[in-house]
Amino acid sequence: MQELSNIEVILLSIVNEKPTYAYEIDKIIDSRDMRKWVRIGVASIYQVLKRLEERELVYSKREKKGRMPDRKRYYITEAGKIALKEAAKRLLSSFEWFYFDLTVGLETSDLLSPGEIADCLMERLARGRASLRRLREIASNPRDFKESAVARYLISFREAEERYLQQIIKELTTEAACTSTSSLRKN
Repeated sequence: MQELSNIEVILLSIVNEKPTYAYEIDKIIDSRDMRKWVRIGVASIYQVLKRLEERELVYSKREKKGRMPDRKRYYITEAGKIALKEAAKRLLSSFEWFYFDLTVGLETSDLLSPGEIADCLMERLARGRASLRRLREIASNPRDFKESAVARYLISFREAEERYLQQIIKELTTEAACTSTSSLRKN
């Protein structure tokens, strides 16, 4: 069987919790702040559900309520449950490399002065701290184990990044101060 992508795993997991509509899946993703750690747009949800249906991991039934237009409710199949269980095992036990925007930004930072880099990193640090506050709120009052586990995992990343950014900003501001002092001496 073909390996599931992370987005496929997320959608299968949500449909496994309860049969649902694509629109509801989007709302669940929003309510759980999942877009902070997985890239998935509304259009992707529909495309991925279609792909999962073609692979017979989910099936849909058209439903009509009152004057509302028809809509598809998605249900997980037995094959979908098996694939989801295997994906969960694989994802929990595998080791992955990290593809962060920060890494790419650092790689291209030679175009900026130390002060410009520090300014950008301070902005990132402020955003990270806001994210950290939100994650701590979630972790302090989780709905279930998985919400708590995800929040705590992301908290550990944010805390490590905060320490790293503080260190780098300190180095950059020291370098910027030395550079400006040395250029003053030349004049």
